[in-house]
Amino acid sequence: MLYKILILIYLLTVILMVVVILLQEPKEGGLSTGIGGAGVENILGVRGAPTFFTKLTAVLGAIFLTLSLVLSLLNSPTARTKSVIEKEVKQGLNLPPIQTPQTPQNK
Repeated sequence: MLYKILILIYLLTVILMVVVILLQEPKEGGLSTGIGGAGVENILGVRGAPTFFTKLTAVLGAIFLTLSLVLSLLNSPTARTKSVIEKEVKQGLNLPPIQTPQTPQNK
């Protein structure tokens, strides 16, 4: 039950993150101006205060990473309950030894 709730929160976080990233205002210029010219001033200059969407992206990213770690730990092989067959093999089957039919020996 907890695993399903965490998966639901994880999916909602991913969807919100995509929406928030797409709603952010693009930076000036882009990749083509970042190579030279006015883009160099933007890289080396003082950046403005982070916007609401920038802060929200950071929070959603932290939630995303935390949930990813928790879900991977919950889904690890050591956290899983073993099947009945695996438990029996580990404990050893309490069956009598197998008897093979005897064949007549020729002399």
